[in-house]
Amino acid sequence: MNLKILFKRLILLDFLIILVIFSAAFFESKEVLNFNENIPISDSLLMLFGVWLVGTFFSLYLLYNFKELGKPMYLMLFISELVLSLIMGPLASDAWIFVLEAIRFAISGALIFTLYFTPIKKEFDK
Repeated sequence: MNLKILFKRLILLDFLIILVIFSAAFFESKEVLNFNENIPISDSLLMLFGVWLVGTFFSLYLLYNFKELGKPMYLMLFISELVLSLIMGPLASDAWIFVLEAIRFAISGALIFTLYFTPIKKEFDK
């Protein structure tokens, strides 16, 4: 399979999984909802999370179209996602959401590896 096609499919899969994870908030179990309602999250963290989400969608668009800005932006947003996850504190999620998040992190790792260590990196220099 062509590396460009595989790269674009990984980007689309990453986008799709993000949408599924965020829409899954409407289908959480009662236990998870009860736990998460008792954990206070500040409005500033929610705003940062919203900015992260918009930035991630924009960086995926840039990567899909092989724009040079997409590479460092995606890497910085990946690192900021890790930091935001640490700052947000304890949150509960259902098992299937946890699996989707793990798959998403694996896809992000594959995208970062592909961006910096395969011939696809030359596509961003054009």
